[in-house]
Amino acid sequence: MHKLRTQILLSFNFFMLVIILLAMLFYFFFATDYYVAQKISVINSAFTTLHQMDLSLVAEEKEDPFTLFDEESFYIIICDHYFQPLYTNISRNVTDIISSQIQTKQEQYSRSARASLEEDTPGRPVSLRGVISQGGEEFYVYIYENTRNMQKSIQYANRFLIQILVIILVFGSAFAYLLSRWLVRPISDIQRVTEKIAQNDFSSRVTEKMPRNEMGQLAGNINHMADKIQRDINDLNNYNYLLLKQNRDMAEFEDLRKKLVSSITHELKTPLAIISSQVELLQYEYDESKKDYYFSSIMEEIDKMSSLISSILKNSVLENRIQNAERELTNLSELLNNQLPKYETWLSTKKIRLFSEIQKGCLSYVDPLQIEQAVNNYVMNACRHTHAGGMVTITLKSEPEWLYLSVYNEGEPIPDAEAEHIWTSFYQLKNRVRNDAFTEIGLGLYIVRDITLHHGGTCGVTNKEGGVEFYIRLPKNA
Repeated sequence: MHKLRTQILLSFNFFMLVIILLAMLFYFFFATDYYVAQKISVINSAFTTLHQMDLSLVAEEKEDPFTLFDEESFYIIICDHYFQPLYTNISRNVTDIISSQIQTKQEQYSRSARASLEEDTPGRPVSLRGVISQGGEEFYVYIYENTRNMQKSIQYANRFLIQILVIILVFGSAFAYLLSRWLVRPISDIQRVTEKIAQNDFSSRVTEKMPRNEMGQLAGNINHMADKIQRDINDLNNYNYLLLKQNRDMAEFEDLRKKLVSSITHELKTPLAIISSQVELLQYEYDESKKDYYFSSIMEEIDKMSSLISSILKNSVLENRIQNAERELTNLSELLNNQLPKYETWLSTKKIRLFSEIQKGCLSYVDPLQIEQAVNNYVMNACRHTHAGGMVTITLKSEPEWLYLSVYNEGEPIPDAEAEHIWTSFYQLKNRVRNDAFTEIGLGLYIVRDITLHHGGTCGVTNKEGGVEFYIRLPKNA
């Protein structure tokens, strides 16, 4: 980010420097020509204005006839054919100027005169020498302005531009720094979140206030992406749990089958041998009383075999129903406190408030990963069914024989008719309002129930005023 900020700062300063240097170069090389061209145009306009005036009455005019050109600095001399001055805006040496510039250079004056720059004359004046004929008389008009002062002004302007350049660079650098900081700050926040996502931490969100432009849309898309990945990972964990459970059940079933076959084979050898021998003796026995004895003996052994098979099946099923979790003495208080920042991030992105009431020192022999998965499912379920601005509360407290863990969320109650069905797999409530940002697949509560039962606990749901509370009871130190 510092590199991007530096690039913005240098680019902005370079742009300002180029613009000002170009302005200085243009002013240095073309300002004189531009000034001369403008002055020529104004002097020609003044000469055209004189054609429209009665020059014989100029001297009698009470007001200056050239007020239109008051802002200009050129000089005007008008004299008759006797070279007597009729009008001038020069305060002194008028006679000398008429003698040197009009009388002695009479042949340079023309009726179609145009202003021009006299480069070979001291002061390099812009001048016009014209003749106007009115009423049978000729009037000589001499208009001029030296450019020496103008060149001095251009030099002063160049020095001023250099000073302006320094000032603009200083203030422009400060402005560019603030601008680059304002532009880079949201990018830094986005980079922070994307780095967390790259490290498989999907709990962070872009919290910087973004402008409503492409940057804001990018931040919103990143937050939406993180939400979706988090939901997908949670659903994937649920599927993985089911898959592991199914694989474990299949392995245990196969082991049960092998044990069952082995037990049946071993236990049935004796009764089958007795029956076989009894049947063989019946072939050679003609005494009816002994035949009845053999038949009774065979039926007795058959009953024993039937009871034996039933007993084996019953014992095998009972012995293999319990799935042993990898339990260890776990501080559930610390487990939940460590998860609270993640839950707070999940809920804050949906504008849901999180509260917690966690009692210290709640210990139990559990599989921490499975309990964490169960609580995750409860929190995700609460987030799905809580409106923006609602509240979710996580509670953990100790009871005489149990540890009570619950997740309460503000929302609509669960109908009594559906309260028992929500714990079955792939069941979805139809009447509860869900947050559209989540997609419910109906496995979370089923997995919570399975985990709880295998830890010797219980789970359930209670409709409370203004919301719903899902709870788990786990045995203490058991």
